[in-house]
Amino acid sequence: MPQYAWNITGHQGTNYKLGLFHGDKTQHVVLHCNDKVVQIDFEVRESKTYSVFLDQELCEVTIDHTGGNHYDYSCRINHEAQTPLNELRKSHRASQHRVEKTRLILACCVVLLVVFFLIGSALS
Repeated sequence: MPQYAWNITGHQGTNYKLGLFHGDKTQHVVLHCNDKVVQIDFEVRESKTYSVFLDQELCEVTIDHTGGNHYDYSCRINHEAQTPLNELRKSHRASQHRVEKTRLILACCVVLLVVFFLIGSALS
């Protein structure tokens, strides 16, 4: 029976142990977090993705059917999905980008003023 476990640190620093069991004969799937069952799915014979929120993070566990009776398993935090936390991150990045752009413009203006005063004093 394939068993996988991933250690995930949530947005607020909480540690989670996310695990998956996929039965060899029955193909039943059990997804658990910190030893508590969060999802059960019966007779999973094709590729499938399960979503679980851990500390405001959208975590996706994927079973990829690679042919025959073979599967690959992965777990990732989805930073692209429209979740409140991801929207906050995007907003923060946009704000940081505006601040950096403003700093760059101000720095260029200061450099131009210094050059202007140096040229003006050299001509006098």
